[in-house]
Amino acid sequence: MAQIDTVLADLMRVWLLGPDGWTMPVCEIAAKVGHSYRYIWEPVSGGEGFGFTGELLENEPPHRAVTTETMIGADFPASLNELTLTPVDGGTLLSLVITDAAQRDAILATGMTSGMETSYQRLESILAVSFTA
Repeated sequence: MAQIDTVLADLMRVWLLGPDGWTMPVCEIAAKVGHSYRYIWEPVSGGEGFGFTGELLENEPPHRAVTTETMIGADFPASLNELTLTPVDGGTLLSLVITDAAQRDAILATGMTSGMETSYQRLESILAVSFTA
């Protein structure tokens, strides 16, 4: 299992970077319910990075995961996040429900959504090449 976690972490470091010019030096995946995760991003040019940590509470691979999430260094309480992946024609619908509205709104106000969109576009490109090769 540890080898699979390493492969998954390496793959996440390739696509989950937000806008160009960022790295993900820390990518610790929660492999089982009760395990914790930790993700840290840093700009390539130096400067302040950011990160999230939390615990995997429920896991129904490959369709659903429920986690806690805390932004490292922020004064927000941990939120409860539910991620669902639903097959649809031509792809997969990803839904992420963040239960703490104040934290959700604060994160949305940072502009992270554009970085998330870039990451998902990067993942889509990687998968398109992987499945057509």
